[in-house]
Amino acid sequence: MIPGLQHKRLRSFDGTEIAYQVRGRGPAVVLANGLGGFYEAYRPVYDALGDDYRVICWDYRGIFRSGEPRDRKTLAVPYHCDDLEHILDHEGVDRAVFVGWSMGVQVNLEYFRRYGGGRVDGLVAIGGTYGTPFRTVLSSRMIEHAIPLALGALRAQAPLANQATRTLAAWRGLIPTIKRLGLVSPDLDEALFREVLAGFATVDWRLYGESLSYLGAHDARDVLPRIDVPSLIVAGARDLLVPAFIAEEMHRAIPGSRLVVVEGGTHYMLMEYPALFRDQVLGFLSEVPGYEPRRAPADSGAPGGFDRAVGTGG
Repeated sequence: MIPGLQHKRLRSFDGTEIAYQVRGRGPAVVLANGLGGFYEAYRPVYDALGDDYRVICWDYRGIFRSGEPRDRKTLAVPYHCDDLEHILDHEGVDRAVFVGWSMGVQVNLEYFRRYGGGRVDGLVAIGGTYGTPFRTVLSSRMIEHAIPLALGALRAQAPLANQATRTLAAWRGLIPTIKRLGLVSPDLDEALFREVLAGFATVDWRLYGESLSYLGAHDARDVLPRIDVPSLIVAGARDLLVPAFIAEEMHRAIPGSRLVVVEGGTHYMLMEYPALFRDQVLGFLSEVPGYEPRRAPADSGAPGGFDRAVGTGG
């Protein structure tokens, strides 16, 4: 559990009830989740920020504690941004630094497209892409075509998929197996990962599969050259879902951005190298005017550079 977290709800633009979380006071930091993870996955970031920042996170519509929309077309990425805009208005937040992991990177880029000029003071992209993520999974073009078919089958058999997910999440052999497959690092925080798994076991595959389909079609690559705020991109050198070359493309396209590649890091590097992320986030905030941390961050390198951070896995 993350101490001091307030759980709130509000009705968004179309009446869908959105669950969100708030903690702390001070400059605002928005956390955009991955599609398969909720706020607990950000525990290293919460630890870094303490109560010195007003941290806002939310559950995407149709996922975890948020309600199912009447129109499933609103499971597409732009509508998650509209939900966030309603939350920020409701909480009286004018500007924030936006941190995104996995799907959250695309959500934050889309948010910058729609609202960025008035809201965004900085961007942190962790293990995510600018769009069309299916084309790079496992660096395979065959996977790109197979994923939509698999999602259609899962939606058609949602009750069975829901039960299978719960069974798999509870299986004690799951983490050793995915470690052997290289999907996570040997340094994984297993207790934290199990908490995230327990949350994922609650998803409804009808809605999750549809959300993932919309995510696969989303593309914000045209936004990258227009980003004019401090930007940090963090990639895992062993990330099979979003290969590190995607982060390098984003780094080249975003003016003045900084890229950190975590050696040994996978798609779940937030839960593999928490100390590294605490230092990276505080180091980044020290370079954003008005967001300087009260505690001294570790040296995170020069802005606009390319770093390789040490990870012990593999």
